[in-house]
Amino acid sequence: MLFLPAPALPAHAAKVVILAAAEQRPYIGPDLPRQGYAAELVRAAFKKTGYTVELRFYPAARARSLAARGEVDGFLPVTADTALADDFLLSAPFPGANVGLLIKRGSGVRYSPDAPRRRRETLYALRQYQFGLVRGTALVPELEAADYLSRDYVATDLQNLDKLALGRIDVMVVDKYAASDLMILNRPHFIGAFEFLNPALLRSDFHVAFSRHAVRHKELKTNFDRGLATLRRSGDLADLLRSNGLRVEDRSPEGRETITIGTVNNPDMLVMRSLSAEFEKANPGVHLDWNILDENTLRTRLMTDLAINDGQFDVMTIGSYETQIWAARSWLTPLGAVPGSYDVDDLLSTVRAGLSYRGMLYALPFYSESSTTYYRTDLFREAGVTMPMRPTWADIQRLAAAVHDPQRGIFGVCLRGKPGWGENIALVSTMVNTFGGRWFNEKWMPEIDSAPWRKAVGVYVDLLTRFGPLDSDHNSYNENLTLFSQGRCAIWVDATVAAGTLFNPKNPR
Repeated sequence: MLFLPAPALPAHAAKVVILAAAEQRPYIGPDLPRQGYAAELVRAAFKKTGYTVELRFYPAARARSLAARGEVDGFLPVTADTALADDFLLSAPFPGANVGLLIKRGSGVRYSPDAPRRRRETLYALRQYQFGLVRGTALVPELEAADYLSRDYVATDLQNLDKLALGRIDVMVVDKYAASDLMILNRPHFIGAFEFLNPALLRSDFHVAFSRHAVRHKELKTNFDRGLATLRRSGDLADLLRSNGLRVEDRSPEGRETITIGTVNNPDMLVMRSLSAEFEKANPGVHLDWNILDENTLRTRLMTDLAINDGQFDVMTIGSYETQIWAARSWLTPLGAVPGSYDVDDLLSTVRAGLSYRGMLYALPFYSESSTTYYRTDLFREAGVTMPMRPTWADIQRLAAAVHDPQRGIFGVCLRGKPGWGENIALVSTMVNTFGGRWFNEKWMPEIDSAPWRKAVGVYVDLLTRFGPLDSDHNSYNENLTLFSQGRCAIWVDATVAAGTLFNPKNPR
């Protein structure tokens, strides 16, 4: 095959890196927040050496083909593979897929505890079992070379998951996050039915593959590797993993027990994290490792922990909705030994009941909240309107219209528009209740296709499209808190806990 030399880059493009990318959820994808951890990492590493990155998503085969011809600078993510050597120069490795061996709990699948914990010996100890794999999936070299294994190939991971549940295969080769997401989204009744063999045998690092037929491939590899090394040294790489809810290599301070906490990124939890030093001072044998995530990522990764018995988090922030359901499934540990200094009798009776199952507490409140309506008295005075003591949604529509002044950067209303159960659905559910609707009747028949639902959703959409910020679909609690605090939203309907931030004289508003 003849490759023509690529033309010289114009001066303005010399610091732009164009990479083809193939979706591999939850690590990289066009629809993921910030296009996923791997995209964030590649941009951050190149930024350290003065480059900007343009990612173009394609099917995996096309991404590789474009890069092989030198039409883009490279593609990602790839795993180490000798078949790439002729056309590509691989970057230094960075944390990638968490591939493991998934089994049905209680199935009896085990490898000999006496076998050396090296991948080849461990795989050989599993040779009597039937392995399920997805056709065309890139495998780590040890698994690729294990020709003594009995393999059963299918088209998708979901097919293998069903076969594993039915006992038609014994071991499923799959990324742990992919497996848990399949259960959460497609097979919730499988949650808790599977587990991964330990130790994790098949960790597979990612690389960027730089095209040897692109002029700058050596320069780009060198600079990416330099930036990646900087991210490692600074701890930014670990922070990128944490912010995407991915496991970080355990590096606990010597002689101290690490408690890993998964919580939501709102101001109140940031206050709690700021008190860690005081807690660790009083408990010198303990180190607190905080994983502070956005609402949707937190919920997904907490369910990952439960779906595959992963044990990533020791302590987690959940709501009253989950507490009794998870307790009934034995996913939570009852809080039977609460310190004497903690007065459980001081808890509001409704809060305590919501966090209890069969008379035992399974969670302790950091705060309790309900919905409320905030409004800016200064903007209301300017518009010459008054908030009623008990406003209806019709009142909110009327007042939002009166105060809305987008030319001045002032919006009539801010509501959660970001999609997700803990995002806009929490508000919409409350609105539906206001109009007399509900999710199910007493016989658990859904009532979504009803007049109250149509009315509530109609009002919600009308408020956001006519009187909300242009990017309302990206806004959640924190974004709306900022807009309201800055005087750019006249009305905000959200949680009562925001009052502590809004009325704190130390916070600018």
